[in-house]
Amino acid sequence: MDEEMHDRRHMSRRAFLAKSALAAGAVAAAPLLGTEKALGGVGLGELNLVGLDHVGITVPNINQAIEWYEDIFGAVAPLTFGPFEGSFLEGALNVARGTKIDQITTLRIGHSANIELFQYESPGQRQTEPRNSDWTGHHIAFYVTDIQAAVDYMDSRGVTRMFGPFTLTAGPAAGQSINYFRTPWNSYVEFISYPKGMAYQVPGVHPLWSPKQNGLDSVVTKVPGLLGIDHIGITVPDIDVAATWLEKNLGMTNPLTFGPFSDPVGDFMTALVDVNPRAVVEEIRMLRGGNGPGVELFKYTSPDQDQTARRNSDWGGHHLAFYVRHIDKNVAFLQSETRSKRDGPLTLTDGPAAGQSINYFATPLGTDVELISYPHGMAYEATAAIPLWNPRDNHP
Repeated sequence: MDEEMHDRRHMSRRAFLAKSALAAGAVAAAPLLGTEKALGGVGLGELNLVGLDHVGITVPNINQAIEWYEDIFGAVAPLTFGPFEGSFLEGALNVARGTKIDQITTLRIGHSANIELFQYESPGQRQTEPRNSDWTGHHIAFYVTDIQAAVDYMDSRGVTRMFGPFTLTAGPAAGQSINYFRTPWNSYVEFISYPKGMAYQVPGVHPLWSPKQNGLDSVVTKVPGLLGIDHIGITVPDIDVAATWLEKNLGMTNPLTFGPFSDPVGDFMTALVDVNPRAVVEEIRMLRGGNGPGVELFKYTSPDQDQTARRNSDWGGHHLAFYVRHIDKNVAFLQSETRSKRDGPLTLTDGPAAGQSINYFATPLGTDVELISYPHGMAYEATAAIPLWNPRDNHP
């Protein structure tokens, strides 16, 4: 296929997707205006969430992952702790008996939420990564001010790139451009940019938080124009149940819903997000919790969809950690609402992470939610040249 035919093929698919987004978006956006106003447009709720502190991800080889993020993204890794083993892990993290955490390293990239990498040893550990269309599929999306410059940089570094940059031109998400990339261990990151905002941002709608709120300076990164994590995307078993859980229990708001997206005859879905050609993104909901990166919920159907769960100890296991100001009070409230608390709160009193208190909760999302607090900081900060990003420093 020559370049002209290749371009025509992708232009037709762009038009198909834009038409799909317009049709669904016109219906989906309308009821959200009333919901946003009813919730006060703050995404705080009774927990008074500060914002997303980090996303935790279990990787096959933590040294490989650290080195890749440092080399490609310019990440810094100021906090490493562990190992941990013992029966307390079973109740605190929902892992099998005999599980060991070899190492935890937390990375900072830009001026937004952090990435917490885990390496586990565990009986029966799943050692394959999920696809984006699987129920445990997920990706980390970074905001960049100039998506073409950022993509060109990734190309120059030999990073595996999906088709893009792809720009939505219709529907409530019009104005955003995206490009997915695959890591060496087969997980996914995304670049997203919306320099002029998105179509859903109309009077009366309190928008999603953006790393742009913290300024347009690109710091703690090698990627041109990268500001930090914009959102975490996760594929869920039931998008209605997942969104309701986050809204009811965490006080999150849902200002943006769009989709569907598919390509019934070609391979555009494979090219764009590395899924089965017949996979369909039925719906996407973007939620805001406090001042920090959003949670992007996906409803996928796919002929090869893996509909099984992953534990935190499995490769590709992940969790969302939200910063709260009063761990005991906030854990007690969330437990009263959900009855899904794992063992805790657990407070670290030794080592570089001393000062943090955490508690995991089971959710219907296919991933745990963690509440974390470190009101007086953590021990590592005394010697760190560049500390982790603190969500309390986010601008509203």
